[in-house]
Order: sequence, then structure tokens, then C-alpha cells
Amino acid sequence: MSSRVSAAVGAGLGLAALLGSVVAAPAAVAGTNEQSDVLTTFDSIVIQGRTGFDTRTGKTIELEPAKVINNLVDAVTGAVVGAGTMKSVVIEGGPTDSVRSCIKSTERAGLTAYLPSTKYVRFENGSVQFQYHAYRLAGARKMGVGRTTQWEVCSKGGGDLDSGRLRRVGTGMALADQTESRRIGFAWQTGKTPEDYSLGLGFKVERKPVSINASITQHPSDKLLGSFRAPYESYMNDVELNAVNAWWQDNCIGRWYGCFRNSGSQDFQGAIAHGLWEFPAGTEPGVVAFHFTPYVSK
Repeated sequence: MSSRVSAAVGAGLGLAALLGSVVAAPAAVAGTNEQSDVLTTFDSIVIQGRTGFDTRTGKTIELEPAKVINNLVDAVTGAVVGAGTMKSVVIEGGPTDSVRSCIKSTERAGLTAYLPSTKYVRFENGSVQFQYHAYRLAGARKMGVGRTTQWEVCSKGGGDLDSGRLRRVGTGMALADQTESRRIGFAWQTGKTPEDYSLGLGFKVERKPVSINASITQHPSDKLLGSFRAPYESYMNDVELNAVNAWWQDNCIGRWYGCFRNSGSQDFQGAIAHGLWEFPAGTEPGVVAFHFTPYVSK
């Protein structure tokens, strides 16, 4: 992973702990290096993963293996070898705020900061990594006969290629509920890509607000976008009622002439996204589940 990626997605993350093995059933994956777990050839990748947060124990739980749901391609033969899986990583040890990529502004009774979940994939010529930080605030505000519980998730990350060019990289997150919208707040950056930017979102409370903030440094190039719908057709659009997506993309995407060999970026590009969800009293499950989804294309 390049120094630019390391600086941009947060310190204190051991590379060896983050490398996820990629497999394709039923045969061994032809498009990976078994010793270094490196994806070789791809056009676009969407990583599907579902993470749970236990409201009783305060634990972060990976509920299913994170899956690469787009096709992987053998670098030598060009044959499609199918979908693969990679490991999700919960950063153990409770990192302090100084090394977290998303930082809360103050303490408050009823606030729980969960260990972040990291999704990481390494390519033959680069890598993409996003972190997802979940915060739960019990007794957030009065609604009806009781007080609500609110959840804020902050995602930050990005990637780059040592050779070749990125054309889109971003992050999606959604409360795992397809029927009822509980999303009450969101934040993403849009417009021309700045060199540095910060983004924050606060809980909707009656007193003593708590804000979650994140910042990122990237090479100015083209634009940042956000939407409830993801930029790729995938399972994330089934949960758009509760989704927040943010991404960087090259200006060639969506143009009539399309993208050429020199389109895209060889520098680090990334995105920050915030989402806020609320449960009325008595409706919150014991384990609250979210979909966390990085995506990238070149």
C-alpha cells in the first residue's frame, strides 16, 4: 500500500492484518497470487459486506464474509473466474481518537463508539481501503411515549494505483432494512475535488450535541458526488431507503465520448460519507446490521 493511501485512511493499521484472501468456488482462484493475496485483472469491483453492532455487549461483529460481487478475471488467460470473497477486519485494541479516521467531538452519556470495520482489497498495482465507524446514542430525543436511539456511521477511505488509472472509487453504507426508512441525516461532498476537505455530521438531539468529523487529503482531480443510490447496479440499490453513498469519479464518466486510455487518476482519490439513522423507543433490534460497500473501477 502506498504512503499516500496510508496517510489518507488513518494511521495504526497493520498491513498484514488487513490483507484479505480471495477465493472463487469451487476451483482455486486463477487470478490471485496465493502468497500475497493480490487481485490481478479487474474492470470494476463492488465489495458486499454486512456488519452488526451488538447493543448489549458493545461488540462489532462481521455477520458474513465480505464478497467481491463483480467478476474477477484471470490475468493470464482472460477467463472469468467468478465472484470471490475477502476478509472483513474489525480493528481490535480500541484505537484512540488520535489514530481514528472519524473522530467524535465530545463525550455524552449514552454514547457508544464501536470498533471500526475495515474493508481492504489489494490489487497487483495498488489498493483500496475504507473504514466504517459506528456510533450509537441512546436516549437521543423525545418522540412519542419514549426516547429514540440514533446511529451515526462515518466512512472514509480511498485508493490509488501504482500503474494504470482509477476512474471511480467510493463507499456505500446502509442500514439493513429494505422496507422502512430510518435515515434522518446524511452528508457527502459534491463538486470539484479539493486538495483537502473535512466533513462532519451531528446527532439530532435536544441538548449537548455530539458531532463526528473526518478529513481527507487527495490530489485535486475531477469531482466528488453523492447519492442515496449507488453508482453501480447492485444490492445496495435495494436498500436505498436507508443508504448513503459518496464517491470520486473522473469527468469522462457519463460523457458522450466515454473514457480513453489517459482518462482517470494515478493519484490517491477517496471520499467521506456520513449517515444518521433513528429507532423510536422499543423498535431497535439487539444487533443492528449495516451494509458496508466499497467500490472501484479503472
